[in-house]
Amino acid sequence: MTSKRIGNVEIVEISELKEGALLINGLPDVGLVGSIAASFLAEKLNMYDIGYIDSDLLPPVVVFHKEEMKMPLRIMSDGSRAVLLSEVALPPEALAPLARSIVEWAILRKVARIISLGGLPTPNRMDVEKPEVGGLGVLKEDREFLKSHGVRTLSEGFLAGIYALIAKEAYRRGQSCIILLAESHLNYPDPGAAASVLETLDKLFGVSVDVKPLLEKAEELRVKLRELMRRTTETLRVSNKGYEYTPPLMYR
Repeated sequence: MTSKRIGNVEIVEISELKEGALLINGLPDVGLVGSIAASFLAEKLNMYDIGYIDSDLLPPVVVFHKEEMKMPLRIMSDGSRAVLLSEVALPPEALAPLARSIVEWAILRKVARIISLGGLPTPNRMDVEKPEVGGLGVLKEDREFLKSHGVRTLSEGFLAGIYALIAKEAYRRGQSCIILLAESHLNYPDPGAAASVLETLDKLFGVSVDVKPLLEKAEELRVKLRELMRRTTETLRVSNKGYEYTPPLMYR
């Protein structure tokens, strides 16, 4: 077991991630899309813990699964892919340090690409039967990759919150990074959007899972995740998620 401290964030590795792997972020955000998608992916691909992230900035809690204690913000892998997921809402003051540490660790481990899974707040989500997924690419090669695989790229708008901070740090460091956003409820757990984003992940990277079970237990998940959504909503409020409804200033 090894650890690396980046500022006031510590990343503890139980085992090293293979060079060239994908790092898939599923952190609490709009509609908990990434959280739902990442936890479902980890379960279906039989991923195992390879590390965790800890900081005094995180809530003073741990979780238990099948009697075993787990850290709430941990990294899981099946060998060629890793998933970063959090079972707790991330406090606003922790977002920037966490983003820097995630990108720094990805570069250290020579991750091929960071992929963040999330939701795009959509006012008429109730009228959308199957959420569409759009992509954002930090580097030119990321945008070309999305287009070559038929994924619609979002050409105008703002991105806010933890994924914006990860994207900014990746841009600054020249790290390949893609953000996949499904049309989603803002403050309501959205398994349907999570299913759509997983299907797009499969289309791009061949990460194949059957999303039918996810859709079948959608109502159960909405009830189960109400408290996590409630706590995440406060973070969304103070991390300027409202910018995502705002058109950017056109300058060219």
